Order: sequence, then structure tokens, then C-alpha cells
Amino acid sequence: MSEFLVNLLGERLVNSEKAEVDVQSLGAKLSLVGLFFGCSLNAPCKQFNGSLCEFYTRFKKACEHKDKLEIVFISSDQDQKHWQDFLQEMPWPALPFKDRHKKDRPAVWLLALPYMDLCSR
Repeated sequence: MSEFLVNLLGERLVNSEKAEVDVQSLGAKLSLVGLFFGCSLNAPCKQFNGSLCEFYTRFKKACEHKDKLEIVFISSDQDQKHWQDFLQEMPWPALPFKDRHKKDRPAVWLLALPYMDLCSR
């Protein structure tokens, strides 16, 4: 999964402390990656973020497979300050603000389509 994630997201993500996260080493241990497409100014995204944080925190504390799942935030924010503030609420890494254009790549949307299809039902 490592090579796939590097091709999709690039070599580095960032966390809320602005530390870099190496995608190659992150992907080596994962079985499932959730891509959270969102925007800090969108009320449903903010609400979903709270629920997702709650799930993620419980999963990482209690599940024996806690190292097999990671979520990556992919922002639609146009303002870096808004992006930074929203990222502070997240316990998972994010695509760096300067790389947010990568969300427009077809491979990213191919991964998101099954989820979007479920949401439209």
C-alpha cells in the first residue's frame, strides 16, 4: 500500500503539530486508509469531523487493529489559516495545504466515488 499512497498523496503529510508524516512508512503498516474530503467553513464537514474524531479516538484506544487504519484529511479550504485551525481539531494527518491541488487528480476521486455513491442513496 505504501507505493500506492505515495503516488496518490505524495511523500509527506502533516499533522496538527505541523510535523511531517512520511507516507512510505505510514503506508507500510496500514490495511485501510480513509480519505476525509472537507472544508473548515462547511457546517456539515465540521459536524462530521466531530463524529469522526470520536470514532477514531475510540478505535485507536480499544481496537486490536488500531495500527491498520489511518485517516487523511484532504482540504478544500482556500485560506491557510482556516485549514490550520481545522487541522488542529484532527488527530490524523492531512495533505499539506500547498498540495491541496492533488485532490483534483482522477485517482483520488476514483477512491471517493464508492463513498459518494452510498451517500446519494
